[in-house]
Amino acid sequence: MKLNIHKRVRLLVLSAGILSFFVLACISIYGLFSVRRNVSEMGTELGESGANYTQSLVTDQLKQTLLALASSRAEYIDRDMERMMQDVTILAETMTEISSNPQNYLPHVLPDPRYERIGKAETYIIYSPQLREEGVSPELRAEIEIAGNIRNYLVPLAKSYLNYKSSFYVGSKDGYFLCSGILPGVDYSPIIEDEIYNYDPRQRPWYQNAAQANAPIFSEVYSDIDFDENGRPYQVVGCSAPYYNANGFAGVVGLDISNTDIHKAVTLTEIGENGFSFVLDNNGRIIISSRKDGKFSAQENGPDIRHSSETALAEAAKNMVNGEVGVKLVKIREENYYIAYAPMPSAGWSFATLVREQELLSSAEKSKDYFAGQIESFQDHLGEEYKVMGTVAVIVMAILLGGLFYFSNKLSRRFVKPIEKLSENVREIASGNLDKKITDINTGDEIEHLAVCFNAMTDELKIQMENLQKVTADKERIATELNVAKDIQRGMLPSIFPPYPERNEFDIYATMDAAREVGGDFYDFYLLDEDHLVVTIADVSGKGIPASLFMVISKTVLKNFAVFKDNPDDFASVMELANNQLCEGNEEMMFVTVFLGVLNLKTGRFVYVNAGHNPPIIYHRAENRCEYLNVKKNFVLGGMEEMTFTQQEIQLEKGDLIFMYTDGVNEAMNAQKEEYSSQRLLDFMNKTDCTVELTELLKAVKGDVADHVKDAEQSDDMTMMALRRN
Repeated sequence: MKLNIHKRVRLLVLSAGILSFFVLACISIYGLFSVRRNVSEMGTELGESGANYTQSLVTDQLKQTLLALASSRAEYIDRDMERMMQDVTILAETMTEISSNPQNYLPHVLPDPRYERIGKAETYIIYSPQLREEGVSPELRAEIEIAGNIRNYLVPLAKSYLNYKSSFYVGSKDGYFLCSGILPGVDYSPIIEDEIYNYDPRQRPWYQNAAQANAPIFSEVYSDIDFDENGRPYQVVGCSAPYYNANGFAGVVGLDISNTDIHKAVTLTEIGENGFSFVLDNNGRIIISSRKDGKFSAQENGPDIRHSSETALAEAAKNMVNGEVGVKLVKIREENYYIAYAPMPSAGWSFATLVREQELLSSAEKSKDYFAGQIESFQDHLGEEYKVMGTVAVIVMAILLGGLFYFSNKLSRRFVKPIEKLSENVREIASGNLDKKITDINTGDEIEHLAVCFNAMTDELKIQMENLQKVTADKERIATELNVAKDIQRGMLPSIFPPYPERNEFDIYATMDAAREVGGDFYDFYLLDEDHLVVTIADVSGKGIPASLFMVISKTVLKNFAVFKDNPDDFASVMELANNQLCEGNEEMMFVTVFLGVLNLKTGRFVYVNAGHNPPIIYHRAENRCEYLNVKKNFVLGGMEEMTFTQQEIQLEKGDLIFMYTDGVNEAMNAQKEEYSSQRLLDFMNKTDCTVELTELLKAVKGDVADHVKDAEQSDDMTMMALRRN
């Protein structure tokens, strides 16, 4: 005989109630005897493991706090170093502009401290002993007076460092030295000593290091010739960078500031009675320290702690020099210390703070003891609770058993009726009628809530179906438009190779791989006449549709001005006119880097203008070697109106090759955020066969880039073009 739902529910409730009664009775009896017997052992074990875990957790949190302190302090100090490098870079670019374009400036004579007093932050000149002995030629005198215009930049920069003992200076490769200095609280005037007037900047480490590095570089901390109010020499941090003129390297600019504030920041990071902090340079030497003496004090030509006999300390020093972040346990004078370190990337240094292990763990020990005491108190309280729980359980089970028989029948009827109504309505909804609403269930419990959920579900299903149709249509439309834009963009780029089958004086091949559906890179080539071939490669700022639109404009403007220019040999004017045209109405401030070259197919004369683009690689067939083409640092197109551009030229012999590319090649990054790099590109070109077909050469370059990038997502458009004279 089959039972209906009403009877099944009633039987279920009765069975569950009776079974629960006996189960609870058994559990209560068992619990009163066995659980109480075991609770003491379990509490003791829990207390010990919990206390140890608490100690471990607090220790880890303290270590993370120590690491966060080191990182924040390193970042704080590094901001000053970054500001120094930015100011020195600006000064080097300004000096390059003055030296490269002397016709744009009037002569300016700077005071000589040998004959007159120098005011605070005023720029003055010092001549090297060689210049004073040989004399200053009229040509060099004219150069120095033009260089004197740098005072308009040195003085404001020097005054921005009023809170430091600081100096901005320029050292020329010809031996003269321009300087503006600030000594806080006094009217600055150079010390009248032979040491200053025998000064030759070319012999100084800041000059030689920057010239050799060919980039901004920080010098080691050194003692200045000036003294503070306590009669001690200022400890100075310096940053220098090379500058250039039309002939190449012209000298070095620099900035020196006292490290007083940096030293305070290091000292204020001390933790505990025996804690200390220091700054490590990239040679593993301590250059700034909160300790005044001893092994961990700042010393000139101090030891390289990477070679310390204490293995953990030496390993930590190596990690610091490698620019890593971390916390390690090291031993110093038979005592354990935690060292937390973080890099200062602007200077290539690293900051570290140390605290004794015992001081760090004292808080963790207190937490452990407190937790153990709480567990012991809990065990005592739990014994009393067991007695109360046993009494309550007996009473509850008796009431439950008595009421179970009365309510089982009533409850089963009340429970089944709304289920039946719900079932009828759900069948109608399942048949496809999403407009059906369940309104006749008012039980006030989960069944009514289920009915409400069914109503909400039907509404959401209708909305989702409508939205899905709309979203699907929008996605299809956008995908179609992007595909059309991609086809249009590719259609604008030359794609037939060889482009002029009847011309055998040259070979040319190019590829463009966009990071998105459309990109901002482009290339172009066309014959101006029977003897002149124009090649262009460019990279628009940004990616996607905006970059592709600006690319179309840039390509069209460049080709129009090149084809219709007045002077057949003046391609610098082509760039100037194109720049002015692109600046008009450029409210989005987009710009494009461009390399434009023209090859005389008869003579091999190659004229080119570079507007902020990567320098191409030239392959010399006779020497079977590659090198970067010497290009002037002209401004980008679209960035600023009325800019001038410098035109250059070289001679391409038969078999020579020009390889042009965008920064999507040399800046391609792998999953570790490591760039492919310009040096690797040059090394690859030198070790590959540059006499093969251009299609194979570009395929080989792309393959080497792919080996570096591996599975990382392409981050930028990647365009390459090669031109060979036959």
